[in-house]
Amino acid sequence: MGARQPLPPERTPPPMTSMTTTSAAKIEVRPINPEELEEFGFVTHTTLATHGNGGFNDPMKDLRPEWTLCVFEDGALVTTFAAWPFSMRWNGERIHVAGVTSVGTLPHKRRRGHLTRAMTTAFGNYRDAQQPIAILHASQAAIYQRYGYAIIAPVQDYRVDPREINFLGAPQPRGTVRLTDASELDVLKSLYRAYADPRTGLLHRGDALWEGGVLDAHDKQAGPVYVAIYEEDGEPQGYALYLTRPGDGTGVADRNHVVTLRELHALTPSAYVALWQHVAAHDLADTLIRKSAPIDDPLFHMLLEPRRLHATVHDNILLRIVDVAPALSTRPYAESGSVTFELIDDRCEWNRGAWTLDADGQRGELTRSTAAPHFTLDARALSALASGARSATDLYRQGGLDTSQPESLRTWDRLFHTAYQPHCPDLF
Repeated sequence: MGARQPLPPERTPPPMTSMTTTSAAKIEVRPINPEELEEFGFVTHTTLATHGNGGFNDPMKDLRPEWTLCVFEDGALVTTFAAWPFSMRWNGERIHVAGVTSVGTLPHKRRRGHLTRAMTTAFGNYRDAQQPIAILHASQAAIYQRYGYAIIAPVQDYRVDPREINFLGAPQPRGTVRLTDASELDVLKSLYRAYADPRTGLLHRGDALWEGGVLDAHDKQAGPVYVAIYEEDGEPQGYALYLTRPGDGTGVADRNHVVTLRELHALTPSAYVALWQHVAAHDLADTLIRKSAPIDDPLFHMLLEPRRLHATVHDNILLRIVDVAPALSTRPYAESGSVTFELIDDRCEWNRGAWTLDADGQRGELTRSTAAPHFTLDARALSALASGARSATDLYRQGGLDTSQPESLRTWDRLFHTAYQPHCPDLF
């Protein structure tokens, strides 16, 4: 209903350039030139301490100068900033997003407002490019929450002895798991699309994200990335990607291997159980590591002894609604309803003010409003609410949403409800 469609990445206009002069230094905010790529890489590696790291997360790999927006002080590059032109699932709908990356300021040039200059300029650029959402992995969440980003996708890490993967009351898989490799990328892509389709945060993966990300061993000494595919009646129902390596010598003497489960996407409970049983069936392993499982991953509730997972939770993807009208108009809604809210946004002035959301149980449309708002919230709270990471009730209880109608909180909960918690397994 009236959603403004984002431009494809190849039509994204180049970032704007701005320049200010102070008594101390001349400050310029602009994309780098091709000949400045090496300097960009040096500054990024220096600020993030990533010298020697490869893979898709290498800022020198595949990054185009026009995707950067950096700060120069007296002609010298001091702050790096860039964004990949991604598409993402947004409660079951495709939306274009800016995947912010390679953000850093040289240590001796910090506390001078350089990041604020780049961030503020970038928000305007994303709006012009019809990228209404920005996402990022944060070295420190505190840096970005002050710019309106919300932690929307905390994740779980497991470290478990494979022999403790014992399911209780789970379905008995009737299909089979077969071991293959990246040559069956088309099968993986099809399964990934089916898994990602109804969710929020899953990126639309091109070959670079597959080959330089989850299918890249990174550490060549770790061996290949193994691909396990679960099938029933010849139909693929899920896959797991994992690596194996010898341990460090401190584990169990006769089974000192480590299995690292990089990704597991299952379309059915049977596929989920079968794939976990497969990765746990390595008799020489005493350690099974699973990084960045979704926060709503069901494993904890399916095991006979879940505490043996040693599960830990930490933040992962942060999201910022940059342009509220297309962001909320693109997103599908759980049921029909209408709500008016006041948005406070001290970074993106075009978002400020009262808005009315009208949803018909499938689509929604957000328009400017003169009606009295039902509730008031800031950009960070709205990002958490619209992504499905937090309910209106949760936000009200923590002081992130203000309303004179608390009796309506449950209605707003249902309106913004998502079937799955947000999750983004890709690094960028």
